[in-house]
Amino acid sequence: MYSQKLLHEIEVLPPELQKQVYDFVLFLRNQQRIVQKRTVGEYQDKIVMHEDFDAPLSDDFWLGEK
Repeated sequence: MYSQKLLHEIEVLPPELQKQVYDFVLFLRNQQRIVQKRTVGEYQDKIVMHEDFDAPLSDDFWLGEK
Protein backbone atom coordinates (compact mmCIF):
# COMPACT_ATOMS: atom_id res chain seq x y z
CA MET A 1 0.00 0.00 0.00
CA TYR A 2 2.77 2.42 0.88
CA SER A 3 4.52 1.58 -2.40
CA GLN A 4 1.43 2.53 -4.37
CA LYS A 5 1.20 5.91 -2.65
CA LEU A 6 4.87 6.54 -3.29
CA LEU A 7 4.55 5.59 -6.96
CA HIS A 8 1.55 7.88 -7.35
CA GLU A 9 3.45 10.81 -5.82
CA ILE A 10 6.38 10.20 -8.15
CA GLU A 11 4.13 9.92 -11.20
CA VAL A 12 2.60 13.37 -10.61
CA LEU A 13 6.03 15.01 -10.48
CA PRO A 14 7.46 16.68 -13.57
CA PRO A 15 10.01 14.57 -15.49
CA GLU A 16 12.99 16.56 -14.15
CA LEU A 17 12.00 15.82 -10.56
CA GLN A 18 11.27 12.18 -11.39
CA LYS A 19 14.87 11.95 -12.63
CA GLN A 20 16.10 13.43 -9.35
CA VAL A 21 14.06 10.89 -7.39
CA TYR A 22 15.49 8.09 -9.51
CA ASP A 23 19.05 9.35 -9.00
CA PHE A 24 18.45 9.57 -5.26
CA VAL A 25 17.15 6.00 -5.13
CA LEU A 26 20.28 4.81 -6.96
CA PHE A 27 22.42 6.77 -4.51
CA LEU A 28 20.68 5.09 -1.56
CA ARG A 29 21.12 1.64 -3.09
CA ASN A 30 24.83 2.27 -3.65
CA GLN A 31 25.21 3.38 -0.04
CA GLN A 32 23.85 0.02 1.10
CA ARG A 33 26.37 -1.90 -1.02
CA ILE A 34 29.36 0.00 0.37
CA VAL A 35 28.72 -1.24 3.90
CA GLN A 36 30.46 -4.56 4.32
CA LYS A 37 30.47 -6.78 7.35
CA ARG A 38 33.79 -7.24 9.06
CA THR A 39 35.43 -10.61 9.01
CA VAL A 40 36.36 -12.01 12.40
CA GLY A 41 40.13 -12.34 12.68
CA GLU A 42 40.77 -10.41 9.48
CA TYR A 43 43.62 -8.42 11.04
CA GLN A 44 44.89 -11.08 13.39
CA ASP A 45 48.70 -10.99 13.62
CA LYS A 46 48.77 -7.79 11.53
CA ILE A 47 48.32 -5.34 14.39
CA VAL A 48 50.84 -5.34 17.21
CA MET A 49 50.55 -3.71 20.64
CA HIS A 50 54.04 -3.13 22.00
CA GLU A 51 54.77 -3.77 25.66
CA ASP A 52 55.79 -0.14 26.21
CA PHE A 53 52.55 1.21 24.73
CA ASP A 54 51.59 2.94 27.99
CA ALA A 55 55.08 4.30 28.65
CA PRO A 56 55.33 8.09 28.63
CA LEU A 57 56.65 9.67 25.45
CA SER A 58 59.76 11.82 25.58
CA ASP A 59 59.62 15.59 25.24
CA ASP A 60 61.43 15.23 21.92
CA PHE A 61 58.38 13.43 20.53
CA TRP A 62 56.00 16.22 21.53
CA LEU A 63 58.32 19.02 20.42
CA GLY A 64 59.10 17.40 17.06
CA GLU A 65 62.78 17.12 17.78
CA LYS A 66 65.04 14.11 17.34
